Amino acid sequence: MVLRSYDVCIVGAGPSGLSTAIASSKLGVETAVFEEHREVGASSAECGGLVSVRCLELLKLRVDGDYVANRVYKAVIHSPGGKSLTTSLGPRGALILDRRSFEETLASRALHAGVDLYTGVRVKRIRMGRDRVELDVDGGTYRCRAVVDAGGALSRFTLENLGFNLRLKRLIPAAQAEVEVDYEDDSSVHVFLGRKVAPGFFGWLIPLGSGKARVGAACENGDPRMFLKRLLDRVGASKVYDEATRFIVTGGPLPRTFGHRFLSVGDAAGQSKPTTGGGIFTGTLCGLLAGLTLAKATKTGSYSTHTLSMYEKSWRNLLGREFRVQLFYRRIFRRLRDEALNSIVSTLSDRRVGGLRDFDFHSKTLNRLVLDVGLSCIKPSILRSLLKSLIPGLLGL
Repeated sequence: MVLRSYDVCIVGAGPSGLSTAIASSKLGVETAVFEEHREVGASSAECGGLVSVRCLELLKLRVDGDYVANRVYKAVIHSPGGKSLTTSLGPRGALILDRRSFEETLASRALHAGVDLYTGVRVKRIRMGRDRVELDVDGGTYRCRAVVDAGGALSRFTLENLGFNLRLKRLIPAAQAEVEVDYEDDSSVHVFLGRKVAPGFFGWLIPLGSGKARVGAACENGDPRMFLKRLLDRVGASKVYDEATRFIVTGGPLPRTFGHRFLSVGDAAGQSKPTTGGGIFTGTLCGLLAGLTLAKATKTGSYSTHTLSMYEKSWRNLLGREFRVQLFYRRIFRRLRDEALNSIVSTLSDRRVGGLRDFDFHSKTLNRLVLDVGLSCIKPSILRSLLKSLIPGLLGL
């Protein structure tokens, strides 16, 4: 039974899906969003929620809204050997979101723009036709002229419709908990490096203020819950709330994010930063671009592959180079041994290098560090380790 028809249906009510819906609906596209959880923001405990000021400005949201839990201005990087490096996050710092409140705010904006939001509705199957798309749910079918997959890192719809393998996303498991912890400075995030802390990735502490923080770890090998427990002991967490696990996308965007009557956005498309796995800014930016493309398609009545390819051209023009450079450095970092990490942190600390130039575009800082610090100050044994790590990065392994 056909329940209703729309111009565009979106699977997933996270930031990327809701930003797509807001942009398309404001431009006259009849839009519906389907969220499998009964409430928007139900999976918020899985996210670190660290974003730039630019991210909220992009969405035309206040930077002092109730959805902002804290603001940080520094990052403290802890080497495996115990040495630390404190670096600036820039004059405007970074914002820590109350993810549930943030997504509820976006949902409210979407409803105000005329979007139909269905919660507690799981899309079981998407059937692509020549002149329409059908979404099967419990109790019936919804029809639309185009569909957007914003269902997250594990969504199968992008893989099925575009013919890609999940391994391209290079998913790694992560675990995070909200905790009570005794620390003096709630204006600094902490990053913990080392094979015994988080092999192939890193651990983190993100202060929420009032003695609370989000503590997490992700790893290429092992159980992230075990590494999280070790990290909780290390930071002296007294009470633990809302422990959750998820997968982080580190492989960069999929080779293609569009098809006939089909777009993919956010983690479903692999549009997360390879360096950190963060995807709120990139996902919302790509969502807004998807909404603009769908509005043009609706106006012309053409949802062909050629028409929808404009979405990919637009986001790759803005983010393509950044993803490539971050992925290059990610491939190097994941192979570094603790000895090399100790040497790098020590060298950067001694040289008193500048802070993060751009919270969203890490390549600016990474390229500058390589040029400014150079390799001459690194021990020969560490240099050999770095060069061994560089080769897979060049080869794209």
